[in-house]
Amino acid sequence: MVQSLAWNDTSNILCGIQDSKFTVWYYPNTVYVDKDLLPKTLYEKDASEFSKAPQIVSFVGSQVTIRRADGSLVHLHVSPFPAILHGHASSARWEQGLRLCSFVQTTGTDEDQTLWACLAAMAVASKEMSTAEIAYAAIGEIDKVQYIHSIKELPSKESRLAHMLLFSGSTQEAETLLLQAGLFYQAIQININLYNWERALDLAVKHRTHVDTVLAYRQKFLEDFGKKETNQRFLQYAEGFKVLLQYFYWFVVKKKKPQQTFCGSQE
Repeated sequence: MVQSLAWNDTSNILCGIQDSKFTVWYYPNTVYVDKDLLPKTLYEKDASEFSKAPQIVSFVGSQVTIRRADGSLVHLHVSPFPAILHGHASSARWEQGLRLCSFVQTTGTDEDQTLWACLAAMAVASKEMSTAEIAYAAIGEIDKVQYIHSIKELPSKESRLAHMLLFSGSTQEAETLLLQAGLFYQAIQININLYNWERALDLAVKHRTHVDTVLAYRQKFLEDFGKKETNQRFLQYAEGFKVLLQYFYWFVVKKKKPQQTFCGSQE
C-alpha cells in the first residue's frame, strides 16, 4: 500500500512511501515500455526511521522532504543523475545520455545499472534503437540486444517501427501500422506468433491473402501439442482450401515466408 506520493518539480520522477520502504521511480513510464526493466529503475530505502504514517511534503531537485507523525521534517537526498538524464532524453541528446551513463559507470557504484536501465527504457519509448541497444547491452540484457539488432535490419521503416511497438507491448498499434502500410503478411504473422489465431484468420480472409498460411501454421501448432482441430471456422476454411496434407502446406509456407518478410510482396 502506498501511503504518500510526490512528483519531482522538474522531471518525470516519482517518489513514494509504501509499506516500510521509501521508493523512487526514476522513470515511471518504464511500466508502459518494458516491465522487466522496472525493478532496475528503482531506488529503495528502509522507511522505518520515519516512524508511523510519514508524509512526503516536497520533492525538489534531488531533495525529498518528509514529515513525521510528530511534525518534524526529514530531508533525504537522491541521485541527481536521473534528472540530468531526463533532460538529455527529452531533448533527444542521446550521445550526452550515453556519456553520462558511461561516466557514472566509472564510479564503480550500483547506480550505473539504474541509470543504464532508465536510458534503455527512455530510448525504447522514443524509438531510438541504437541507444537502446547499447543501454541494454550495458545491463546484460543480451536477448533484447539481439532482438533490437534484428529490428534494425528490417527492410522498411514501417516494419522497424511496428516491431519497436511490439517490443514495448503495443500489439494493436503495431498491427494497425502494418495494415496501413499494406504489409498484410507481417500483420498476420504478428498474430500467428502471439497465437491469436482467430485474429490472424480474420485478417487473412478480409484481405484475401495467406489464408492457407494461417491454416498451415495452425495445423502445425496443433500437431506439436498432439491436438485436433475443433474450431469450426478453421475446419470450414481448411475444407475450402483442401488442406489434406499438412506437410505439403507447411512446405508451401516455408517457401512463401522469405518473400513476404524481406520483399513485402502480397501475392
